[in-house]
Amino acid sequence: MNDKAETTPNGTTQEDPAVIQMTDYERFQFDLKGFLVIPNVLSDEETETVRDHIDILRKSPESLSEHQRAPIAGPAEFLIDHPRVVGILQALIDPSPDRWRLESVFMSNRSSEDTNDPWTPHVGGTNLDPSLSYRFHNNRIYSAMTRIVWELNEVVKGQGGTCLVPGSHKANLASAQEGNWPEMADDPESGLWETYGCPPGSLVMFSEGTRHTGSRWTHAGNPRCAILIAYNHASVRFHEPKPCMNPVVIGGMSEDHQKFFKDVWILANKR
Repeated sequence: MNDKAETTPNGTTQEDPAVIQMTDYERFQFDLKGFLVIPNVLSDEETETVRDHIDILRKSPESLSEHQRAPIAGPAEFLIDHPRVVGILQALIDPSPDRWRLESVFMSNRSSEDTNDPWTPHVGGTNLDPSLSYRFHNNRIYSAMTRIVWELNEVVKGQGGTCLVPGSHKANLASAQEGNWPEMADDPESGLWETYGCPPGSLVMFSEGTRHTGSRWTHAGNPRCAILIAYNHASVRFHEPKPCMNPVVIGGMSEDHQKFFKDVWILANKR
């Protein structure tokens, strides 16, 4: 990843022709709703490669080298700075790669046979928490923690996938942080919730401040297979480190990818 970047008028940067920048319309949609679905980001071959890695990691992790025992390690490592992801981080977190951190990653594997109900809505509302805030200033989005979801199997709308309340990242009259989010608004049938459908290899992105939850997976014969990654500004941390992203795993990555797991500070980058 090239560290030299030129700031563009909309506050993003253009550092490498391979980087796929967010379009103005994508930025508009994300600012309006707090999330965006981008279909067919990965090729069929890339999707199959990552899916196979996840399958081995779930069923026989001991067959993998220790440094590959994580959802975004080994053959899936390229997801960390995929050209689409880099463009998103530049537009939503900071133009400079020195200001990004990858702080959390986990897999979501659910099937129609699962009986646990994952409906647990959380966050939402105008928020001053540095990891959950959302601001727009001088034609630039500041999304704080931003979630990237790689959907590796087909998602049929209404049969699973993440559910979100559009615009809730900027709600003024209720805040989950203050404990006054209306209970009736969390009813799945309230009419406030949206979800999505997308083909395998699609990318779903949302501001962590957008109220969201998992939902029951009801697509028989087609389990959910997804990787959820949280990126944040290098000056803050929200999640406790996931055990799978340990020094052995991180140490087995390329030097550029190891930079995503830097400590929580930015002073050294200013000197």
